[in-house]
Amino acid sequence: MTSLVRRKRYHFHGAKQMLRMQRALITALTAGLSLAGWAAVTPPPKPSTSPEIVGDAVLALPKLTQAPELAAALKGVTEGPLVQRTANLKRKVVNDLVFVEGGTFDMGDWGPYVPKADSRPVHTVQLTGFYISRYKTTYAEFDTYTDATRTVRTATSKYDQALRHPIVPAGALWQRARDYCQWLGKLTGLPFDLPTEAQWEFAARSRGQNFVFPTDNGNIDHGRNVPGSPDQFPLLSPIPDPTGTLGALRPYSIGLFPPNPLGLYDLSHDGEEWTLDWYAADYYARSPKTDPKGPTTGTQKVARGWPNGDSLGGSGITTYRRARDPLVLRKDWDNPKKLVPASVVDSNWRCVANTTKPRPVF
Repeated sequence: MTSLVRRKRYHFHGAKQMLRMQRALITALTAGLSLAGWAAVTPPPKPSTSPEIVGDAVLALPKLTQAPELAAALKGVTEGPLVQRTANLKRKVVNDLVFVEGGTFDMGDWGPYVPKADSRPVHTVQLTGFYISRYKTTYAEFDTYTDATRTVRTATSKYDQALRHPIVPAGALWQRARDYCQWLGKLTGLPFDLPTEAQWEFAARSRGQNFVFPTDNGNIDHGRNVPGSPDQFPLLSPIPDPTGTLGALRPYSIGLFPPNPLGLYDLSHDGEEWTLDWYAADYYARSPKTDPKGPTTGTQKVARGWPNGDSLGGSGITTYRRARDPLVLRKDWDNPKKLVPASVVDSNWRCVANTTKPRPVF
């Protein structure tokens, strides 16, 4: 009887280990990486930042275009009858999911690399496995959702409309971003939502490793794994500016630069990303260890990543937290006591699916 139990336990744990290996291989291959290359990337002992490439020097940088399969998937969501666009969206969002095996990591700024106390103290967090989208949500995808649900489109102010394009990250209020993710759950049968702050950081740091920057090698190499400088933005963006009124810092196409070692794109640039959590400056001192979801109430939400309006020198430090108004309001320039809607261009997001079961493959 004892030997039979041992054999059953051996087969059970062997099957679990095989499943982990299969998921690791799928993650590496779908990210366009060899398994050897994926496994070999470790955080640099001291992350570096190269000088920005400015002025006419940006013209010598390689011309970047989206991968053909990504461009085709976005075109399928943008064009054609709504029923076909919705079917293509379902296929795209599921195929874009990257599995993140659960584990334990020390969350927060271990450097210190962040000149703010709200990213400390470093605290131990244990996460259940989940899936996360390899790309930020685009206007092509969000417009398909609003058309399918007969709700108003996002980014409808005159300024925001000028910065809209199907293949750049969509901007929206926090609740609308979450509504979209949860609607994907109804569409696909998977438990979609916004990522928690802990999930976002764990994934950006390639399962909690000490990556300061969520780039392919953990360094900032201007012009190779992030934009060369704001001077390159007009060359990257599909949004025209014939009158010269939009400026350089406009959104650009997703998926142009290499992903982080986990296979996730644009974590370090091209807009901030909403998370599920309410913001509290002292939350890290009282965060629960297992699957934290932030304070139960609050007035601001946590955003991660890096807005295009900020210097690229810091390009999305993985532990940097920002408190953002979920309604994206700002002070009126004529009456500072009055709050008015602000631009949502940099209020982006990606969704997670909170399950460890193998995802469908289309």
